[in-house]
Amino acid sequence: MTFELRTTAPHEYRAVADVFRSALLMGPATDEDSARPAVQASWANSRSISAWEGDRCIGHAAAFPFLCAVPGGQRLPMAGVTRVGVLQTHRRRGVLTAAMRRLLRDAADEGTVLAGLRASETSIYGRFGFAVAAETYDVEIDLRGRNRVVAPVAAGTFRQLTRDETLATIVALHERVGFDRVGTIDRAEWLHQYRLADALVAGKASYVVVHTAPDGIDDGYTMFIVNWPHEFGGHPGGSCEVTEMWACDPAVELALWQYVLDLDLVDRVRAEQRPPDDPLRMALADQRGYISKGRFDEQWVRLLHVDAALGARSYNPARPAVTVAVSDPLFDRNTGTWRITADGAERVSVAADTAADLTTTINGISAAYLGGTSWHELWAAGVVQQGRLGAVAEADVLFASRPLPRCGTFY
Repeated sequence: MTFELRTTAPHEYRAVADVFRSALLMGPATDEDSARPAVQASWANSRSISAWEGDRCIGHAAAFPFLCAVPGGQRLPMAGVTRVGVLQTHRRRGVLTAAMRRLLRDAADEGTVLAGLRASETSIYGRFGFAVAAETYDVEIDLRGRNRVVAPVAAGTFRQLTRDETLATIVALHERVGFDRVGTIDRAEWLHQYRLADALVAGKASYVVVHTAPDGIDDGYTMFIVNWPHEFGGHPGGSCEVTEMWACDPAVELALWQYVLDLDLVDRVRAEQRPPDDPLRMALADQRGYISKGRFDEQWVRLLHVDAALGARSYNPARPAVTVAVSDPLFDRNTGTWRITADGAERVSVAADTAADLTTTINGISAAYLGGTSWHELWAAGVVQQGRLGAVAEADVLFASRPLPRCGTFY
């Protein structure tokens, strides 16, 4: 099959968006949705690659430019892969492979170190070098037993933002507190507009509340929506959906949770994208009242420049050094062997040395990179081969990052 792959022109965004939505079995966007400033800005600020059969778009892949926090505190350029899809009539003809490879190569050529994504289907992206590097849970807290935070919380006050205050306040605040974990990313204003949409327009019972420290500095915020049941014979209490929760430290986060859990008229609180080591669970009077409703692969990562990525993150003290051999079928420069110690990573060979302590593919090193997926898990699953007894355990010490990684921003 013959098709043309090219950078999408601005006048083609709407047609391409409809193709992407059709690929995911969604209806086309309405004129109102397409005209939203956040939507238009998201297209203008993405790298958009589309496939065309004549004058008809048949597939698409795009990436947003982000900065991603890695162990040690550095923020590395990351391509946030998004809007990937091929028309149902044109699947399995090489369109997706061509678009993804072009997208990743273009990003790598510009010096982007990492790529990340949220997978609609988990079976697709492994062949492009991606692997799960962070997981999250959807949780529910039943308040009918009046479950409360009993751990110490940060001192301070709360204020509820008006619609006119919300965007400017949160843009500035998130820049200071939004990198609380490895894996988090920066947010352009259009992304804040998208995340805060329900609070920026009238209609929903949506609220944004800021925590302010005793010195007068804002140090955290939450956004939540309250829904009311309309079922015959149902309990009249409301359901609170927490959509945002960001703070400079766990004590401030727990203070915000205490505020949410103490809302009048609310029977249950739900939240998505909570990390596996969520501080709230251990801080509740009744830990069983914190119910994990589902576990999800949140952030998939792919190293585009292994040298730059390994050299930018920090490592924990461990002895002796661990050598890791990596093979990458897409980027020859990423194939090699690295010696890793607490002092950093050094390439020792341009080949994947078969005598290395650990041998893996680009998928394995990408999964372990943020420090949340353990080398032991990867070894047990056959993704990593151990050439020296004890090397897996030593690599786990070197790479581990706590708190566990989480992106926390859907894109």
